[in-house]
Amino acid sequence: MDESGLYQSSKKHKLNEEQGIVDGNTKCLENLPEEILRHIISLLPTNDAVRTSILCKRWEYLWTSIPNLGFKIESEAKRTLRMNFVERVLLLHDSSDIKQFTLYCDDLHDGDASRIKAWIFSAIRHNVQELVLDLPIFEEQFSLPRCLFTCVTLTKLQFDMPCVLKLPPTIYFTNLKILTFKNVTFLDDYSTQKLFSGLPVLEEMFLEDCLWVNLTAVSISSPKLHCLVIIDDGENSNDKDGCQVMIFGPGLKTFTYCGPLCNDYCLYNSCSLERVEIEVCYPGWTARQVAYRMYRLLSGLSTIKKLKLSNGAVEVLNSAAELLPHVPMFNNVMHLEFDDCPTYLDRVALSKILEKFPCLNTLEFPKGIDLSVNCKNADGILDPVPPCFLSHLRCIKVCYAEVQDQLPAIKNLLKNAVALDKIVIYSVNHFARDFEKQLVEFPRGSKNCKFIIY
Repeated sequence: MDESGLYQSSKKHKLNEEQGIVDGNTKCLENLPEEILRHIISLLPTNDAVRTSILCKRWEYLWTSIPNLGFKIESEAKRTLRMNFVERVLLLHDSSDIKQFTLYCDDLHDGDASRIKAWIFSAIRHNVQELVLDLPIFEEQFSLPRCLFTCVTLTKLQFDMPCVLKLPPTIYFTNLKILTFKNVTFLDDYSTQKLFSGLPVLEEMFLEDCLWVNLTAVSISSPKLHCLVIIDDGENSNDKDGCQVMIFGPGLKTFTYCGPLCNDYCLYNSCSLERVEIEVCYPGWTARQVAYRMYRLLSGLSTIKKLKLSNGAVEVLNSAAELLPHVPMFNNVMHLEFDDCPTYLDRVALSKILEKFPCLNTLEFPKGIDLSVNCKNADGILDPVPPCFLSHLRCIKVCYAEVQDQLPAIKNLLKNAVALDKIVIYSVNHFARDFEKQLVEFPRGSKNCKFIIY
């Protein structure tokens, strides 16, 4: 036999071995209990799970009991086919529960809303636990099935729909723990208050880019709520009066706000609150009004332990300087962070705010620290020196892109922080040896202060 014959024989033998392995694995899969097979199929995307029905007779209907259903309707060319696929899957699904139902669609036609309501109703009939809807619904008002708002099996609900959401008169989620609204416009005070009052076991709430322009006053109150995130859309800034949002959080642990403070957010009974992040971006013509809203928001946070502020959140207080002396003391805050852009050490509002943190242990500037262009005398900054610089401040963290531009600000911090143990500097660019030498030679208020440079 020549070499080519030997090669072909060897190749054929190898293919036979591989086929034997595949056949053996297939037989092993076929011999697994149905419960395990269903679990394996449930890990697949819904489209692939349905395709397993062609593998063999035993697999033909296993997919009809998968607990997680996810659908994406993106292609206009196959849109009708995909819509029909969703209905076929729901129609053939057996009586077992649906754990998760996710629906994403990038375009809707006339009549689609009624079909979607029918799909949601079908998921509710199958005791759905997690419902996620991402739909481009631009109707003036859109109503979901009423039974959704009293569904006893739901634990997670997420809407991303740019529409005015029409709510039913009865809303009570017995087991809902996570609620997310994105791009939703709240219709009126009454129905929105019904919604926020019908969440007895809610633990996490996310309100992102929602429109509050139809509302005057509402309250958010859930005894088990421990995480609240509000991200406001800039369009709300067109409403000068805004909405008064009262947040009662006896169990609230974390609160995050990002936006132009177009509404008046006030926290009450928030003694368990530990960590807060506030990022404010505001149009100039509303600065004074935003300053008062920022003041009222800070007034409900006096018991927190960790605070992160954007520079906009601090700077806006300059627009109502009479409020600065009345900002509450934050006696429990150990960690304070200023984020979103370089912090200017010579700003009056920053100096006044730092005075309100007498027990501060760590001060962090992740976007760097600098002096204003018109600041000629760095030695006169932080006068009077904030109390924490003299007693409790042990660590300062600073991140820079160009270290040499911020050396005067660092010099001032080193001079005034007499209790400092270390200053940690993160540099995006290579840290030149001459700048490191300058830092080491700067006068330090604390003899124990060490440099840690990355």
